Amino acid sequence: MNRLALIFLVMVGLTAGGGAAAADKRVALVVGNSNYINAARLRTPANDAVDVANALERLGFDVIRGLDLDNAGMRETTRLFSERLIGADVGLFYYGGHGIQVSGKNYLLPVDAKLAVASDLDFVAVDLDLVLRNMEREAPVNIVFLDACRDNPLAANLAKSMGTRSVAISRGLARVESGVGTLIAYATQPGNVALDGTGRNSPFAAALLKWIERPGIPISEVMISVRRDVLRETKNQQVPWDHSSLTGQFYFAPPAPVAAPAAVAAKPATTDLAQPNLEIAFWDSIKNEKNPRLFEAYLNRYPNGAFADIARVMLQDAKVAALPAAADVAEDKIAITDPALLREVRERLFELNFDPGSFTGPVGEQTRRAIRDFQQMAKLTPDGEMSKGLLRRLREAGKLKPWGAIVFERIAKKWGMAWSQETRQAAIASARASCGGKEAQCPVEISFFGTECGALAYADGSWAIVARKSVEQAKESALSDCRKRGRSCRIIAAVCADGADRTTP
Repeated sequence: MNRLALIFLVMVGLTAGGGAAAADKRVALVVGNSNYINAARLRTPANDAVDVANALERLGFDVIRGLDLDNAGMRETTRLFSERLIGADVGLFYYGGHGIQVSGKNYLLPVDAKLAVASDLDFVAVDLDLVLRNMEREAPVNIVFLDACRDNPLAANLAKSMGTRSVAISRGLARVESGVGTLIAYATQPGNVALDGTGRNSPFAAALLKWIERPGIPISEVMISVRRDVLRETKNQQVPWDHSSLTGQFYFAPPAPVAAPAAVAAKPATTDLAQPNLEIAFWDSIKNEKNPRLFEAYLNRYPNGAFADIARVMLQDAKVAALPAAADVAEDKIAITDPALLREVRERLFELNFDPGSFTGPVGEQTRRAIRDFQQMAKLTPDGEMSKGLLRRLREAGKLKPWGAIVFERIAKKWGMAWSQETRQAAIASARASCGGKEAQCPVEISFFGTECGALAYADGSWAIVARKSVEQAKESALSDCRKRGRSCRIIAAVCADGADRTTP
């Protein structure tokens, strides 16, 4: 069998195994409860439900919508959902709102829920197990998204009424083991609390909406991308979690149709490799490998491909694993105390897919655990210590990223900035040298590295200097802080660490 024919058969297998063909009957129930009567209003669930429902309809789902449902409405929509599921190939349930776990069982709360005693749960809440049983009875493939782990005042009220029995009430939702053919995804890990977010959507819903309509990405990799986006957005406070017993690949948006073998063979090979279906075959052939050159080859050919974000993470892991044994350097064991370098260590750990927890503050056990994990993969003694040797190895693994700095002298009204420097000290020295000469002190400074940017805003009697993730955010924050004390603030300096987006008067 020739190579092109083999690729064709591989692609047919990938699509058929997903159970997501256009002719499948797909049914979804999407519920968003925001306006609670006996608890504070949740800001995003209703928005999340509208946006998720719209996306699912574009993906071919028959969607039942439920917004701000009371007890009767919750029960009626779940009953209607059970009826629509009869004969369905795929069932999907999305819930945003308050939920509660009591004695290991999960309950979803309608907007009129009032929990005075434990028995109220049977009458004013919807048992999640009931929804799951109905889905698994009717459809062979089921997907459940639960953005219901928010801090819940109704749980506190119930705990007070239960007295010593309140230990049965726990934070967030309880872990559920799904039946065969089901994936259950939580906005955060079981027993933890998710965030409502500051934008139109919750962090979990925003990430989900970003990924589910991208063609050719199986749900397992959608959830990896969602997890990474939520971790980044919440600064590691929220970790989406899922449990899957799916028996095949599921695609919200299936891969593009495959051309007939004869037609494929008639085209030049360079044209074939640009097609989405062959991109998946390429990815499928390397995704379990440990050679960083394979992931670099994928990213070179498909820099904006469906698997590009995942490839970058796996590339970093492969690079760390491929580092040569560390050479002994005299200063490697010196402890790091500079706050900027401590932050750099944490950010580099995070970029290499080792979760350090908070980027600031005391070095806790989560950061030490991330350090030990990196050290083990990088062939270092896993001591969990913040040392210059650790930072050197992190820089080798992630390549040396540029530093930038902005400095300011408020009395003389002088400023300077620098970018694309190899160290923080070099960036500050360069910025001060541009602030009127080497003798100028310009004592106020902000430094930043990697993809971060800084900005300085000034007005007579007021100024602000900040660093943020993007130059737009830096300018906005600097102006906002400056205007608290002055009216005519303007940006007089802004730059990213790599020299991009430079602004001067």
